[in-house]
Amino acid sequence: MKPRLTVVVPVPRGAGAEGNLEECLASVAAQTLAELDVVLVEGGPAGGGPSSAVAHAAAERDPRFRIVHLAGGEVPGCGAARNAGARHAFPHTGYLAFLDADDVLLPRAYEDLVGLLDRSGADLATGNVYRLGAAGRSQSARHPAGRQTVLGTHVTEDLTLLADSFARNKVFRREFWDRHGFAFPEGEWCLDEAVTVPAHFLAGAVDVLREHVCYWRLPEGAARHRRPDPRGVRDRFAAVAAIRRFLGDAARPQLHAYRRDYDRFQLTEGLADLVAALPGAAPETRTAFLDCARDFLAGVDPRVFPELPVELRMRWYLVRAGRAADLLTLLRHEARNPAGFAVAGPPLRRRAVVPVSPPLELPPGVTRLGREDFPVCARVREAVWRDGVLVLRGHAYVRNVDAAHRHTVGVRTAVLSCGRRRIVLPLRTVAMPEATAESGQELHCYDWSGFELRVDPARLRRGGRWEEGTGRSGWCWRRRAGCGWRRRRRRRRVRGRRRWCARWRTRGRGAWCG
Repeated sequence: MKPRLTVVVPVPRGAGAEGNLEECLASVAAQTLAELDVVLVEGGPAGGGPSSAVAHAAAERDPRFRIVHLAGGEVPGCGAARNAGARHAFPHTGYLAFLDADDVLLPRAYEDLVGLLDRSGADLATGNVYRLGAAGRSQSARHPAGRQTVLGTHVTEDLTLLADSFARNKVFRREFWDRHGFAFPEGEWCLDEAVTVPAHFLAGAVDVLREHVCYWRLPEGAARHRRPDPRGVRDRFAAVAAIRRFLGDAARPQLHAYRRDYDRFQLTEGLADLVAALPGAAPETRTAFLDCARDFLAGVDPRVFPELPVELRMRWYLVRAGRAADLLTLLRHEARNPAGFAVAGPPLRRRAVVPVSPPLELPPGVTRLGREDFPVCARVREAVWRDGVLVLRGHAYVRNVDAAHRHTVGVRTAVLSCGRRRIVLPLRTVAMPEATAESGQELHCYDWSGFELRVDPARLRRGGRWEEGTGRSGWCWRRRAGCGWRRRRRRRRVRGRRRWCARWRTRGRGAWCG
């Protein structure tokens, strides 16, 4: 059987990793794509550790598994092991994949990804990812659950692919990999994005698979959950700097415009885990982070910062100013109140205030508030049929705007859009303390953000008949006196048609909904 896909798996040397490795290799062996070449890369002294025994046992059971041993007294990093595995791939295999020892594949992962590449001729294919932790399975935040299968897209057409920086959920076309000479950094941290982000840009086309292909395990062992050290922090920022140089290369002028998008992603998501780890990090790690982060921020386009949410503007301002103590105070507050703040100032100059003592001194340009700083958080908690009527119960509130009483901000009506038809349905405000409990913060009360909506199916008929179609819903709001928001009715033209819209206004700032 001629293998079509080479899978590279570094063999870990730490104690307690053999159980995860055994489950990982079992998931590879169970793939519905049978034409595999699995390269298990060992480092350090030969024949050492329980994980090595698991790898050798897998190679003895299955002829598709083989061991590649890297000589040397030191255990190489994951990047070095991956690069060695790629070099040892059979020349005739058409595809290449990488997997960590604590990942678990779903049975059809490689068959589906390789199938997309066979159909489209794209250079790489990527799939959806589950997180697997102590609390069970959850959706990876970097891989939207609602994404559809798309053949032949590209990161310049879909910027959400900037967050798709894992290697574990991808299959690369071998010719594409060898032509560009991709190699993982051989530092302490295994930094997938140093390869996957340039690959997204260099690929002629990328296939995106809706279905999940693997579980990204979050192990509980201390060895894997150690706090970042100075070397790891520098490695991480070195990878970011390398990608920024790649996007700013004079030989690729067509990519220069995307460096700003990449910087924005790093400020909002990419570096979030490093920032979150600072309160528990050692002093030398915090110093390394501040030094590297200030170098990074110095090269970011200044126009990016005003576009960030207020909580991120405050965070990165303190980093750039080198105010480590104030930054830790802010992060500890955010740990208890994610994106939580109080609103102060005159109506035309609303600003965010972090309720800590002593107060944080921040410039007005950093703490200013706009529409984007008051997102709507909504959830339908129950949908049941009662006496032939659909009853929906849930909650909806504006973040950082209290809904502590029945007559504070809440949902008043829902608008169902079915094609050109719009059906306005009244809502009943109900108490729902679960909204506050599930918000993960202790600064604001959303107990009266609950609603109950009754949908009579007879209202959805057209001319007494049922029609197939899709519907959308929207919300109209009411306010408490003194909060600075008012509801207005305005008529405007949209593509030649007239329609009524509800407009929110905050002393000169407005947001359309409807």
